Amino acid sequence: MTDWSSIVGNVGNDQYEKRIAALKGRDLDTTPIEVTVNSTIENLKKGDGRSFVIFGEPQSGKTEMMIALNARLLDEGTEIIINLLTDSLDLLSQSLTRFRESGLSPSPKQFSELPTNPKDLDGKKWVIFCKKNARNLEDLITILRQQKRIMVIDDEADYASPNARVNRNEKTKINQLICDLMGTDGQYIGVTATPARLNLNNTFENDSELWVDFRPHPKYVGQEFFFPSDGAVDYQVHTFDPDEGDHRAEIQNAVMHFLCGVAQLHKAGVEENFTMLVHTSGKKDEHAEDIEAIQSTIGILSSNTHARFAGMVGRLERIAKTYALDDYESIMKFVLSNIEKHHIVEINSKGTSGSVSDIATPTSLFSFGAGGNIISRGVTFDNLLSMYFTRSVRGKFSQDTYIQRARMFGSREAFKKNFQLWIPKDLLANWSKCFEFHKLALEAMRSGAGAPVWLADHKTTPTGAASIDKSSVDFEGGVMAFALFNYEPDTHAALSERGNKSDSQIIDGFREIFSEAEFPAYLYRYLIRDVNERGAALSLNKPSLFGKASKTYSEEEKRLIQRSKGVFGQAQRGDNKEARHHFKIFYNEYGKARLFYKMNSGAIRFMQKRK
Repeated sequence: MTDWSSIVGNVGNDQYEKRIAALKGRDLDTTPIEVTVNSTIENLKKGDGRSFVIFGEPQSGKTEMMIALNARLLDEGTEIIINLLTDSLDLLSQSLTRFRESGLSPSPKQFSELPTNPKDLDGKKWVIFCKKNARNLEDLITILRQQKRIMVIDDEADYASPNARVNRNEKTKINQLICDLMGTDGQYIGVTATPARLNLNNTFENDSELWVDFRPHPKYVGQEFFFPSDGAVDYQVHTFDPDEGDHRAEIQNAVMHFLCGVAQLHKAGVEENFTMLVHTSGKKDEHAEDIEAIQSTIGILSSNTHARFAGMVGRLERIAKTYALDDYESIMKFVLSNIEKHHIVEINSKGTSGSVSDIATPTSLFSFGAGGNIISRGVTFDNLLSMYFTRSVRGKFSQDTYIQRARMFGSREAFKKNFQLWIPKDLLANWSKCFEFHKLALEAMRSGAGAPVWLADHKTTPTGAASIDKSSVDFEGGVMAFALFNYEPDTHAALSERGNKSDSQIIDGFREIFSEAEFPAYLYRYLIRDVNERGAALSLNKPSLFGKASKTYSEEEKRLIQRSKGVFGQAQRGDNKEARHHFKIFYNEYGKARLFYKMNSGAIRFMQKRK
């Protein structure tokens, strides 16, 4: 007789393998997901893997990775998985739908769907979704009060979760509640594209040595394309001075360029719906002005009896000629004949006319979204073709915030060169700098050479000042180090001998000797530009045996040529102590070496968590 009790809920321990197979069946490259999930599981099985971070590029497929990670955790026997999301119904709905469509067993539940009797949770596995909302978390904690070893996966982990009162010996509400949710035996995985805040805040005592790098998939389009180091962009960037001209007229121009851009893609055979985003302010009262400008433009073009129809069509015609001078009439015909196929959504604002899901996957040919903060974090916009972005700040640019606002990143390979960005000149320059500093930090960390180092200057900072734990962060001593290499005394010692070589020639020499991992191209490009444009100088230091003058270095530190405390100090600056850029090679007794780099600048500061 069949034992039906053994069948209940028993789907086997191969959900992860099936999920990977399903993704491969859609012709997706699953290598980044598999590497990330395997590294994460390895961390969790370690005795010290209680809290760490998975970081990846904005909109690089982290949701799909999280689905696979949930599947693997279930296969490994994890009973309760809590997926935390930002406090937005739109984001909750988008993520929950994607998780449920994946076919996970048990099917993901909102915390409000759980049994009210805590005992009814026993003996089953649960995949639970909860917003980072104080009331929701309090209710969830009450429901789970009898459960142990809870796994918390925190999406957009740098948002709301860190303790913004860290320097006042207090805890913010959400931070405390997540601590309470984890209890004494829970585990925490933060998932984010901007991990600086989690590191400098020491959020949940996450261990940066266990951080997992979620690399983007091959079709990902991100910083290298939209913010190239040399500034030579290969898409449509429209810059302007916000203090001159008419803001309304600029939005109207952007709308008409978007209409023509869609027409151009359709003529090229890309017959899909597309979205334009307008993000100008965090103030809900101001969103109505943006919506009205979009509605007015579409309204006039869709009414041939309107008093301003001829004038607006004239502007549209001039724009259409920039897309197809010899065939602009076909662009005009497409736009005007299809102008009624539009959908305009006011998001996260007063009198909101729709949800973000209405345009995240556009269902109308010309889809428009304007509104507040939800636009600039967490939501993935399929077929995003245009972004009108003027959201600036009065004080310093918080790099984590502005990196998240790059909604054009993602799977854009098919029409990346058609993308349109409308942005003030100064904002574009500061936005580019945010990414430059962010990349310098992440690439140095990827080398595995120690604690992350974050860059700041008078205009940008890695994260808000209130979230930086001043008791554990060194604001001046940050040093970047790169991959280990085989030490060759004659070759590498010669690098410290300047001779008659210029700084740029010295940097070129580095590129000839060192591999990409040992001296990354991003740093090479940054140095060349800084030396040529600013006249910044280099200081070269003779190689030294690592830990020779100190008995405090452990054998592990000597072997890896890394340690949490200072390595490259003031006394070790070589032939030009006042130079802006300092380099030194440290080698060990095992024939290995690393290149260390430090920037000496009153304008740029390095931040590094020391404990």
